[in-house]
Amino acid sequence: MPTPRATATETPSATATLLAFTPIAYERNPRAVLIEADVRDAATPRDAHVPLWRLYADGLVVFAGERAPLATGLDAQVRVGHLSDAEIQALLAYLTQTGFFSLLEYYEPRPKPDDAPTAHISILLNRATTVRVYAPADESTPAIFSDAFKRITQTIPADAQPFVPTEAYLVATDAGTVSSLASKESLIEWTIAGVRLANADAGVTISGNAYAQIAALRAGKPENALYREGARAYRVRLAPNLPRAVHLTDWVGTILNAPREFDGRTFEIVGYYRGWNLLGEARGTPATRSDWVIADDGGAIYVTGAVPRGLDPSSRADVWNVVRLTAKVVYVRLGTSYLEARRVEQVSSGLPTPAATGSPTPSLANADAAIAAVKARFPEVAKIQKATGMIGATTDIKAFERVEGWDIVFLEGWGDCMAGCINNRYYYFTVRKDGRMAKVGEYQRVYNATTNAFETTGVPMWGVPK
Repeated sequence: MPTPRATATETPSATATLLAFTPIAYERNPRAVLIEADVRDAATPRDAHVPLWRLYADGLVVFAGERAPLATGLDAQVRVGHLSDAEIQALLAYLTQTGFFSLLEYYEPRPKPDDAPTAHISILLNRATTVRVYAPADESTPAIFSDAFKRITQTIPADAQPFVPTEAYLVATDAGTVSSLASKESLIEWTIAGVRLANADAGVTISGNAYAQIAALRAGKPENALYREGARAYRVRLAPNLPRAVHLTDWVGTILNAPREFDGRTFEIVGYYRGWNLLGEARGTPATRSDWVIADDGGAIYVTGAVPRGLDPSSRADVWNVVRLTAKVVYVRLGTSYLEARRVEQVSSGLPTPAATGSPTPSLANADAAIAAVKARFPEVAKIQKATGMIGATTDIKAFERVEGWDIVFLEGWGDCMAGCINNRYYYFTVRKDGRMAKVGEYQRVYNATTNAFETTGVPMWGVPK
């Protein structure tokens, strides 16, 4: 696969033949991955891999630059930039009109070679579409896929710049006592002062010199290597924090490939909450009408039992929230295997870091404080007030409490508001208790007297308006 080099202003000549294209509406949600093109191989640890090209729905692009030594903790330099809506629409038009969405889900050459990488392109709009190709350099790879991969990865933002991670996410899993291990020779002594593996079972963020030392210690070591701390051994996962970093597990794919072997076993899975399979990623049918879907790096699967509080299974606005699930595998012969939830909690909103949205506000105590913080930072909603209950109100504010903060909707209306306002505009914000915030959407419904019809832009969120 080619290494991206072109700029966003260098449009391949193939686009000149594209027909007129109706723009596609999508949420400008900074949590949402809109397009991804990447290549994975078994040689690079998953957490050291920089995606070849990943576009978020608010225009942020995170992509791989030149290769980097593994002592940095990553396999490539990280670069970031932004695409405009016009540039995003050009990509979507290309993918639509060149037949990408007619491709099958998976391709591989015959005979199948050993140890080849897998390339994939994922487009996540109203539904998720992913095409994977094993051994993409083989001549059997569909030309539509190869051309689309090149077109995507060569769309490099004009404002592209390097990004150097300064922190990482560390998880240590207890592998038992050193004395119980069959071989002691493969153990690596944990030498990082100030970072105890015994305290990192639920994951900790490390930074500065400790991050550099751990990355250097792990460089060149097998991904499944064991580290010794005192009398116990640990498996260590280190994931440098890229922009918008979300650290997911990859258990679901393993479970789906062998559900019978894992029947009755309990797993802890960190993945995206997909509600009632809103992006169409899980296969088969749910066991009950209330089942929901979790999607991690390995795939998507139905979950029955406990549900995460504060999330709406029918709302696309919630599908980019991250949850931690403890669940048992239930094998269904000749049916759809699923997970039986034991415990579930929301663990991350996936919001940008404070540096991406401005300096953080001091800790917010309640929804009123969150509303005031948004109004102070975003002038378009500064004058919007809560409705007083009187007939003819032209503005309102609705706040929905979440685990880590609030989702807030600002409403303004005009046109015969004594009867309920003909025209309405909604602004959507997500606010964390630590002060981080982001505008994640906008929806407008305006009456056009010429056509005698309402015209809409954007997408409603959180059930507002219904």
